[in-house]
Amino acid sequence: MKTMTKTLMVLLIFLLASGFRNESGNSAITNDPSANDENSKFTLVRSNDNISIYTRWIRVNETTSTRQVKAEFVVDCPAKSVVTVLCDEKKCMEWMQSTKAYYRVRTINTNQWYAYVQFSIPWPLDNQDCILKYEVCEYPESSRTEIILQGEPDFVKPVKGVERISHMEGRWIITQIESSKTHVEYNMFSNQKPKFPGWLTDPLVQKNLIKTMDALRDLAKKTNNK
Repeated sequence: MKTMTKTLMVLLIFLLASGFRNESGNSAITNDPSANDENSKFTLVRSNDNISIYTRWIRVNETTSTRQVKAEFVVDCPAKSVVTVLCDEKKCMEWMQSTKAYYRVRTINTNQWYAYVQFSIPWPLDNQDCILKYEVCEYPESSRTEIILQGEPDFVKPVKGVERISHMEGRWIITQIESSKTHVEYNMFSNQKPKFPGWLTDPLVQKNLIKTMDALRDLAKKTNNK
C-alpha cells in the first residue's frame, strides 16, 4: 500500500499535465457540449498553507474538453527572485518533487531553451519523462513575467525503459504586487491519457502540488535573502 501511495504521489507533473482525466464515472475528459466553454471559470478544489488549487474545463477540439489545473500563491519576495529560481536548472530538483533528472538540452538565448525532465516512479512502473520548451516573456508595464511551457516530445530520442509524456502545455505567471510581494500562478493541461482513475489520484496529486509550490515559495524567499 505504501508503494502504491508513493507511486501515485510522484506522478505530480504527469498526472497534473493529464488534467486529472480518467475513464471512470467521474471523467475529467468529456464530449458534453456544455463543458466546451472557452470562458469556463476555475473552481477551487483544494487550499492549504495559503496555496490554492483550481480546475476548469477547456476545449481540446470541437467535440472534446479536458480539465486544466491551476495553482496560486503569494510569496514575500520580489518577482525577480521567483523568476531566478524557475530559470535556474541547478535549483529545479530542489523544489520539483521526485525528479530524477533535469537539465537543459539546448539554449536558444537567455529567454528560450529546451529542458529534459525525468520523474522517478517506483517499480513496477516505468519512469516518466518530457521535453519542455521554455519561453520567458517580460511585461514591465504590468510588472509581470510569463514563462510559457510547451511539450516537445520528439526533440530528444526516447530513453529506453522511460515513458515519454506525449503532450503538455502550461505557463507560469509571476506578477509583482508590492515591492517585496509577488503573486505566482501556474497552470497546465495535457491530452495524454492517465494511468489511474481521477477519484484515486486527484487528492494525492493536489496534495503533492501544494508541497511543490510550498518548496518553490521557500526557495524563492531564500534566494531573495542571499
